[in-house]
Amino acid sequence: MTRRYLFITAVALLVITGIAGAYVAGIHIGRGQAKDAYGQMLASVQADLGLTKLQRLRELEGELSRGCTKETLAKLRIDIDSQLYVLASLYQDQRGTWVMNDLAKRDPAILDQLKTFKPQQDFWTEPKCIL
Repeated sequence: MTRRYLFITAVALLVITGIAGAYVAGIHIGRGQAKDAYGQMLASVQADLGLTKLQRLRELEGELSRGCTKETLAKLRIDIDSQLYVLASLYQDQRGTWVMNDLAKRDPAILDQLKTFKPQQDFWTEPKCIL
């Protein structure tokens, strides 16, 4: 009877140890895969934002070279306003976090500006350069 009891106990311990080991291995593997996917996703977002910004700057440069200074200035103001809108929205969610502290280190006046920000421009209507 005791041999049978020891055998059942040993099998139960092996099964529990196997389950725990599989769980720990799964967490470790999953964490590594998530980390790899996060890095690729971040790189994708950064590349997309960088290309979008580059295209916009080239557009504005082209308009300036054609002499459309008023239209380009208006577009720059719209861009500034839209970026402030994004940052002000982010500020509402991230107030008091390291994210906002890092912004304040780069621009000490930005947090006060984001607290009271109200959009000044119509984001959807841009003047056309017709030269």
